[in-house]
Amino acid sequence: MVHDEKVADYIHENQGRFVKEIVRLASQPSVSARKEGISECAVIVKSMIEEIGGTTRVLQLPGAAPLVYGELKSSRSPKTVLFYNHYDVQPEVPLELWKSPPFKPEVRDGRLYGRGVSDDKGELVSRLKLIEAYVKVNGEPPCNVKFCFEGEEEVGSPHLEEYINKNAELFKSDAVIWEYGKIGSDGTPVVGLGVKGMIYLELTVRSLSQDAHSMYAAALPSAVWRLTRLLALIKDPHERILIPGWYDRVKDLAEDELKLLEEQPSEAQELLKTYGSKEFAAGMPLAQAKKSLVARPTANIAGIWAGYTGPGSKTVLPAEAHCKMDFRLVPDQDPAELTAKLLAYLKANGYGDVEVAFETSEPAARTSYKSDLAQAAIKAAKEVFQKDPAIEISSAGTGPLYVFTRRYGVAGLDIGISPVDSALHSPNENIRLDFFEKGMLWLGETVENYLAK
Repeated sequence: MVHDEKVADYIHENQGRFVKEIVRLASQPSVSARKEGISECAVIVKSMIEEIGGTTRVLQLPGAAPLVYGELKSSRSPKTVLFYNHYDVQPEVPLELWKSPPFKPEVRDGRLYGRGVSDDKGELVSRLKLIEAYVKVNGEPPCNVKFCFEGEEEVGSPHLEEYINKNAELFKSDAVIWEYGKIGSDGTPVVGLGVKGMIYLELTVRSLSQDAHSMYAAALPSAVWRLTRLLALIKDPHERILIPGWYDRVKDLAEDELKLLEEQPSEAQELLKTYGSKEFAAGMPLAQAKKSLVARPTANIAGIWAGYTGPGSKTVLPAEAHCKMDFRLVPDQDPAELTAKLLAYLKANGYGDVEVAFETSEPAARTSYKSDLAQAAIKAAKEVFQKDPAIEISSAGTGPLYVFTRRYGVAGLDIGISPVDSALHSPNENIRLDFFEKGMLWLGETVENYLAK
């Protein structure tokens, strides 16, 4: 439990009001993919920081979503903890699969449903209200606190590094609590120690100046067939990426990390049930799936389209075909270097004319489980949840954690309030309300343990 029992009591007594604050924030659409409601949401976030006694600045770069910065000073510790979160959300489609309107959050059966209530507005509110509890009880937070709330995470954080570069001193801290934190369905908290990097791109193959009748497929080239043949060159049936040099910088996990991975539960164990699959990719065993999620690069087809896809039939030879791909990267892989290798590989195989539009790229980041911050979170998890946490060497997902860990040389980790079955990026996104309170206590205890080191 949080060392300061009065803070814990305040958190418990104000849960209803805190949930209403999530509803307030999640009721404002802020879909960065459509640039919808971003500025309006930034205004709400700014006011929420000020309501807990923080000072704020709204940073603005041309063409970028506002970055909302906040801080609270403390006389109790010279250390500074930075909380990073984002206020933008994924698109809410397909609407027909939602059981309640995505931007009208609703409580059902002990859960709050709505777009962004987990990723990432519920997490954002949990950090703000944790600091509010300390301020209301003790007059100040336990240490200096900074908030970095951006509005473009769901589109790859294309301007975050520039914001930090232009305001380097502003974001300097001793430790970073990252945006998100998982709690297993059995109540096991997960200490996330890193994220993979990513290259996101779109391929466009053009073979004709316009769509043709499919009878001419006997003589005219097909953009779709050419795209599928290209894609078959990217990865083999055993999930290995075939681009030369792709694994040159990939390092195996250290012996102690492998031992930790073997001992720890993993979200891999729940994936088959959650997503209705009979087996892992390429029929790999569980042990390999656990390792792949943490330490192996990926090449994923995120979307592919061409020609006619409506009801009934239309005999057409499409003039062009498109594919969106994401490549997840592990520590030491350089996105710029891999981008060059991909382009060279396409050219060498006769696809140099294919249009490749790179949308976002970012390297991976990882914190050692031996760091003071990680050990503080592990200890706090045991104290709050009364069980050992799962230690996730790295998330299978991606985020711009590197912007902070590389520049400032600090530890960063993911801990928070969200159940593993919170339907991130999907219809009926949700959080469990009992986890919301426990997650807040875990955050507070982690900070207190870290400050005591």
